[in-house]
Amino acid sequence: MKSVLVVEDEKLIRQGIASMIKRSGVPVEKIYESNNGLAAMEILKENDIDVIFTDIRMPKMNGIELVQEIQSLENPPLAVAISGYDDFAYAVEMLRQGVREYILKPVEREKLKEILQKLEDEINHRIESEKNSEAIDKQLLKYILSDKEASPENMEVLSRKLTKVVGSEYQVVVAAERLHLECSDGVVLNDVDGQDVFVISRRYGKSFPTDKYIGISDCFSKGADIKTAYQQAKNRRGEAFLRGITLVDTDLMAPKSELVDEAKKLISSKAISAKVQLMGTDRLSELIKEWESIFLAASRGQINPMDFTKAIKAFSKEYTTVYKREFDDVLINPFVWISLENYKASFMKFIVEANAIIKSGTQVDATEEKIKAALEYVNANFAKDLNMAVVSNQVSMNYSLFSAEFKNYTGTNFVNYVKDLRMAEAKKLLIETELKVNEISTRVGYDNEKHFMKSFKTYVGVSPSEYRKNGRVAKEK
Repeated sequence: MKSVLVVEDEKLIRQGIASMIKRSGVPVEKIYESNNGLAAMEILKENDIDVIFTDIRMPKMNGIELVQEIQSLENPPLAVAISGYDDFAYAVEMLRQGVREYILKPVEREKLKEILQKLEDEINHRIESEKNSEAIDKQLLKYILSDKEASPENMEVLSRKLTKVVGSEYQVVVAAERLHLECSDGVVLNDVDGQDVFVISRRYGKSFPTDKYIGISDCFSKGADIKTAYQQAKNRRGEAFLRGITLVDTDLMAPKSELVDEAKKLISSKAISAKVQLMGTDRLSELIKEWESIFLAASRGQINPMDFTKAIKAFSKEYTTVYKREFDDVLINPFVWISLENYKASFMKFIVEANAIIKSGTQVDATEEKIKAALEYVNANFAKDLNMAVVSNQVSMNYSLFSAEFKNYTGTNFVNYVKDLRMAEAKKLLIETELKVNEISTRVGYDNEKHFMKSFKTYVGVSPSEYRKNGRVAKEK
């Protein structure tokens, strides 16, 4: 526990109890002392106290009055009464007021330790329960923000908890997940449609980073308005992303309608299909110019965030259907990127490389033969220091082209393919040989035993030694 307060008007008794707490073996970070109830309340108002030990008969404010008073605190501590035999009736009354335990004077060291341990267990259990409750609440909030309907009862519970955490007025902030922004005052939700969402108190909103292409909602006071606040912040994050503005906290002025109408033609179903058909032709410059026009219109606010996302997803879907090739997953949702500039660079790189691969379709057989040769080489040399650059050079293929074709042929990427081979061999050696783990590590291509053990446990679920033991038990049966 973090802190304990001892309230006793007799100095020697108070110091003796504090000393016994220190030596009890129950971890306590800080022990406060007070000689009367009024002074104790001042300490309680200024500090988070986990447990209070209080005498009953004290000047200015007695123990019963103190226990009654602490119930008005936002987080009242667990209370223990200290009484003499003559005060037993008062101790019973304090138990009715919420006191967890009482100790008779003179205080026994073992009794004090027993009570401290019991209260420590209760506090830890409460903390764990609160963590679980918080996790459930976050899941509910993510569920609601993902355009799902929640019952009035769930919304009422959520509203109360939001008010408790962020106060009577809150704002919602949406930022790119890969920024890894932190917020110590509010609710943080990771990976909501690929972005981070923060529900923050109004007082904190002013100090939130303003250079990260983020969107901030207006202030809201009702928990039931959380979806509205989120959608507003999400739209503003989209505008910040597309227009290259570091922070958007008000709705931006819409461009002229005729410019919007012209921009919509660029992302119509017909226009998107035409861009797909341009892939693999000698008209790469025309294809790039088409996409440049879309990015420019988006940066000027002529294409809104929702329509921009729809256009990208429509293109990726038709591209996959027509060419039977995977569209790069990280490009499907633009807003997981920090800014349009970052996204555009990677998107155009993909277009150029994919165009080259499709254009070389007449050489598919030759490419397939190279991938087969690469697989033979990998299967024979996976225990060596192997990487994709080495293998692509071995079969004389462009690195990016090799990466795409390897995944297209095998259904997995190069790194995972090699790991599958190494782990399969490691499992075989663990069961069928007496080789030590460090020897097996070397034989399957790991020059660091600890790295191998960590990778194996992540991949298989148990350590190499546990796998060997389990495998041999199963073999004996």
